[in-house]
Amino acid sequence: MSINNHFALNHILSPNLILKDFFALSNNMNIQNIEIRNDLPNVSLKAMEPNMIKELSKELKIKILSINALQKFNLWNDKRRKELIFLCEFAKKCNCKGIVLVPLNNGKFINHKERQKLLYNSLKKIKSILNNYSLMGYVEPLGFKTSSLRFKSEVAEAIDQISPKNTLKILHDTFHHYLAGENKIFPKQTGLVHISGVSNNKLKTSEMLDKHRVLIDENDVLKNVDQLKNLIKKGYEGVFSFEPFAKKIQNMKNPSNKIIKSINYLKKTCSIN
Repeated sequence: MSINNHFALNHILSPNLILKDFFALSNNMNIQNIEIRNDLPNVSLKAMEPNMIKELSKELKIKILSINALQKFNLWNDKRRKELIFLCEFAKKCNCKGIVLVPLNNGKFINHKERQKLLYNSLKKIKSILNNYSLMGYVEPLGFKTSSLRFKSEVAEAIDQISPKNTLKILHDTFHHYLAGENKIFPKQTGLVHISGVSNNKLKTSEMLDKHRVLIDENDVLKNVDQLKNLIKKGYEGVFSFEPFAKKIQNMKNPSNKIIKSINYLKKTCSIN
């Protein structure tokens, strides 16, 4: 089996697996990149030994791209600061490369000026902490209308003004890109791409939720192939990380065949090596 070094697995794909078994799942498919999470019922980072994770990744030659995530990152306060410091310390000890930053998503702060103020204030503080640990921050806009940060253009502008591009990057999520209806992409400022599909063609865009997110195939309505081809054509050279939330995917006892099928489909349609 060829090495699938342009793809990654996000632990949300198989949230019932303990971390050791999740590493094994990735290793069995020759996928050399994973994302771990701090929001799974069976995986508590506070109860885990980061050095064990580091040794496991070293043994299997698997890179830990990120810890997913610092939630409500743009509602900055002392609690958020402590959360980020914990995640950064854990990341450094387990040899993880960065932290995913997810915005507040409760219908508040959707006015443009309010959003910008929250974004700039938080990213300035976050940049300083990330720099102390030599870690990346992956800023992920959420396309839901209730999100306080929907558009990558706002993130790109903020990164240009307050941060060297080697500290903060955009996280392009194909599901949220479609929901936001944002045409422009920022491949040079993008550090990571989350991929998932929606196969239910009866859903309106406004009805699409995380629970509808599946592995990508020819039935996808999110135009993942167009998104990925566009990113690659315009210079994105990073990893595509599978992040499906649908229970029918998460509850599969052995998702390997389905994942490999999706990888092969994307390799063929998007010319990914």
